[in-house]
Amino acid sequence: MCSREKDTPATASRGYKHQWLACLALLLCLSCRGSYAADAVDQLKFSTQECKLKEPIYGSTFDFSGLHSDLGHVVESPIIPGDKFEFNICGNLSRTCNGESNVAACLKKQGKEYILGRQHELFYRNGKMYLEYKSGVKCENGTAEKPNYQLHVILSCDYTLDAQPMHVTSYADDTCSFYIFYETPLACLRIPDALQSNSCSVRDTTSNGTFDLMPLSDSNYRTSNRQDAFFVINVCKPVLYGENSMCPPGSSVCLFNPKATDMKQRFINFGNVQSRPVVENGQLLLRHESPTPCAKNASANYTSVIYFSCDKFIRNAHPEYAGLGADSCTYQFNFVTPLACNDLEPCTAFTSTNELLDLSPLSSKPDRTLIKDGRNYTIAVCAHAGSPCQENGGACYEQNATTISLGNFNSQLRFNQSGSLYLLYEDGAECPSAAGGTRRWSTKIEFVCANNATKDNAAAGAGTGGGDSLKIIEDSNCQLLIQYQTPLACREPIKCKATIYVDHTAEGLGSSGVELIDLTPLISDSDNYEARVELPASMEHLVPKATKFFLNVCRPLVPKYQLGCAGGSAACMAKVTSDGAPEEERSMGFPLVSLSQRNRTSAELLYLKGDPCPWDNSTELSTKMLFNCNMRAGRGQPVLRSIDDCTFRFEWETNIFCPPHECTFSADTCELVHDELGHRFNFKSAPFTNEGKIQIDYKATKMWVNICGARRKAMTDYSQSLVNIFFTHESPNCGKEGTMNVQIRLICSNQTESSSIISNDQQCNLLYVQRTPSICQFLSLGVPQQDAQGGGSSSSSSSSSSSSTSTSTTTTTTTASPAAILAAILSVTFCVTCLGLFAFSPARRQRVRRFFRRSNSAVRYSRVQSNEEANLLLEPNGEFTESDDDMLL
Repeated sequence: MCSREKDTPATASRGYKHQWLACLALLLCLSCRGSYAADAVDQLKFSTQECKLKEPIYGSTFDFSGLHSDLGHVVESPIIPGDKFEFNICGNLSRTCNGESNVAACLKKQGKEYILGRQHELFYRNGKMYLEYKSGVKCENGTAEKPNYQLHVILSCDYTLDAQPMHVTSYADDTCSFYIFYETPLACLRIPDALQSNSCSVRDTTSNGTFDLMPLSDSNYRTSNRQDAFFVINVCKPVLYGENSMCPPGSSVCLFNPKATDMKQRFINFGNVQSRPVVENGQLLLRHESPTPCAKNASANYTSVIYFSCDKFIRNAHPEYAGLGADSCTYQFNFVTPLACNDLEPCTAFTSTNELLDLSPLSSKPDRTLIKDGRNYTIAVCAHAGSPCQENGGACYEQNATTISLGNFNSQLRFNQSGSLYLLYEDGAECPSAAGGTRRWSTKIEFVCANNATKDNAAAGAGTGGGDSLKIIEDSNCQLLIQYQTPLACREPIKCKATIYVDHTAEGLGSSGVELIDLTPLISDSDNYEARVELPASMEHLVPKATKFFLNVCRPLVPKYQLGCAGGSAACMAKVTSDGAPEEERSMGFPLVSLSQRNRTSAELLYLKGDPCPWDNSTELSTKMLFNCNMRAGRGQPVLRSIDDCTFRFEWETNIFCPPHECTFSADTCELVHDELGHRFNFKSAPFTNEGKIQIDYKATKMWVNICGARRKAMTDYSQSLVNIFFTHESPNCGKEGTMNVQIRLICSNQTESSSIISNDQQCNLLYVQRTPSICQFLSLGVPQQDAQGGGSSSSSSSSSSSSTSTSTTTTTTTASPAAILAAILSVTFCVTCLGLFAFSPARRQRVRRFFRRSNSAVRYSRVQSNEEANLLLEPNGEFTESDDDMLL
């Protein structure tokens, strides 16, 4: 570009001057552009010695001085008993550490004290904020780069005040660097006053039930727009500010474009927070209006609509982008979740992770009488309180021979913004309000997990009254507030999810961000897993042949097989007699530590404090399970690989947490192809279609939708055992423009059932759910013997248009021909030879690595916990090493 053309002697000097001036100008221009890009990057990475910082995109200030405590913060380690961390924020501890004052962080370990830091520095990195405590004492196992003890406190956004906002990540006993996560509203952008709300529910007039979506607000969700960008979504609250989640203040739906160089264009508000769901034409939805002008229509702003559909048995619920509206300004999303179900059993509720909380045993208990300030209160749970309460009364009090109603009973359990379960009885007797005028009495019963309760003793406690405790908190301002402690309100003891920041920019994918490992689909509340034993010969003598191993994931064992391990154990070994009865059971540990990650495709789970070790009574048995992503493995099975110092190490290959894979859809053959596994699925021959077409009931007519065609997007979702198909269908009688966004969920099941929901707005939206055993092989899954979905489709009765069909199917097995087998052998031989040639050259090896990394297995959605668990890139022993520090921060 800057080369000189051939000049005549008369113009040579002038040509040189003009061309090189132009070249210099161009270089300066490019330099400036590069400088601006570098400046943008630099603005997203900085630190300060102060206790507050100004957010670089919107100019908001995060002030953490409110986290200073005169007593300091104390966190005990769940991994190593006795380890205790004491630290302060925006100041030092009020006491000494190892005899020294002016200390900001201190570790108590085995009777000794170690200074972790004498002051801290506040860092900002692409939305992540953390405190780094400096000038710790020398660590015996330190490195040349990091010789001293260090503490990092990661500050993550959480709009609610939790009872335990701090936790320590996993670490080895000899580590020098420690990481504590602190969830706090001070790490969040301020919610505009007009958008403030503490509830997110709506009453369904059809069923007289209540839809409560507030439990979905504790996480961000990511779903691809299928064009190299992502939507970051929160439900009922603004997006939780964090690493690559720097959405505009007050936005619940924003588009994250990682390729945008202008910081303010990297996150675009596609919908403000909306905490008032509505039911329109029987469809539960949230409509988010945005202040951002629409690029395709300057007279309108962007709008995002999230349609909620019922599935009682889904584990890893998350939204999917369905498509763009006919106006090119409205974006549609489908969110399948148990919280959209309105036909639940009375006095039951599902959490956002599909954990069933069943308080119905409390409804059959006799009413309870409490006394406060001379009043006798009578209360019942999800039932009539009986005499002296009036008809339909759930609570009342008696004073001077007069009965005052405190609200009519109902069985609609709800969640408050902190995730706590409660009942609300309303429409009691009139009550003079402190603010003037009159109101009506109400009763709010908040349920709290009873101390030392587990899921296993919950049923026993409910039946005998053990563990139950009622207490009146207050009875002012026309409301009676009661705290009810019961084992039935206890949830799974540990988190079965963890997040990790993955950078794909070097691979050209442009999809960097926080991604999720979620093992909740492996949690079983009906059965336990039996492990295979594949020990090396040197360890076989430690396990008699008659010994069997039973495990569950992130929860205690299901009480089956007459196992006699201690209640709450998550792993158990037992000798099995000839008639199948277990004996000599030993607990191999309890679920005390949440899931930790090694990397995006590997995670680890620890069960601790089991029974004494048979060959070393001074050591307790423990279990370590390593989960590895393998798309071919299906759900997988635990395998005992080794025993090390009374720790039993299991490996578990599964595709449950493998990243979604974008499949190829052939318009000519109507065939779905999994490029990495070589699996194929033909819709024209599928048992649930008619030559690739499905029939939908719509407005009292039959409508045919053709799955075959061009511009189909297909994504596997291993966490839900399904394949998603997305496309647009022409439907003259539907919507303003006669088109329909279609999402088809093909779920591996032992039954063939279908259901559909059509939302008729300016742009129609069809969610079609097909359960079928025919898709299982494509997903490397066996046909489940017992349908995990309860044997049927769970389409919400609130749907505006639904259809259901059921047919019986048979599964056929095909045998490959000898020619096909020979071809496969030759293909494998060729590939191995090629890889062998590449192995001799480092450059060639690097190209091979890049080739495999650029597969289509790119995360298209991710549920992101607000605490941003960061147990990543662990060594084979499952603990952090000093070289992992930079990956955490």
